[in-house]
Amino acid sequence: MSEDIELQVRRENARLVIPDSQDPQTVGPIIGYAQEPLLPLADACTPLIPIIFNILVYVSIALENTPDDPSDGLTSDESASIYLYTMEWNDGHR
Repeated sequence: MSEDIELQVRRENARLVIPDSQDPQTVGPIIGYAQEPLLPLADACTPLIPIIFNILVYVSIALENTPDDPSDGLTSDESASIYLYTMEWNDGHR
């Protein structure tokens, strides 16, 4: 791939490139996620405990600030996941 084309691909598909890598590589599409079972938000975030500081605290905050029956037609876990994704995180942890 020529340098010009590679640069253009990076600009158009920034999410498909690992930016911090010494040797940037293209990341393939996520396939098969739709077949995964839906889990409660806390259960879905449990594997992230060693990776994301205080994740369950933020999950609890998101769930507490989400109505039991959201008006947008989402489940409370779906709505809380959006809240979690968009909320401010303290102490520089994200």
